[in-house]
Amino acid sequence: MIIQFQIKNNDEVIKLNKIATQYTYDIWVHSDNQMFDAKTLLALYTLPFKTDLKMVIEDDVNSKALLKDMEYFQK
Repeated sequence: MIIQFQIKNNDEVIKLNKIATQYTYDIWVHSDNQMFDAKTLLALYTLPFKTDLKMVIEDDVNSKALLKDMEYFQK
């Protein structure tokens, strides 16, 4: 599954990391040319702000709660 989103500032980086660490399955964030584990806070700080990003998770996990949590970043 792919979730399109953006982060706008450092506070949102922290919020994204807190969301990702709640889940037991792997969550990856892709920019145009990089891929990071969403549970690694330091890596998330290298992501560009106000740019389209993709969150990628495996198709065989129950992602309903994650989709709800990510609504904040899709505004």
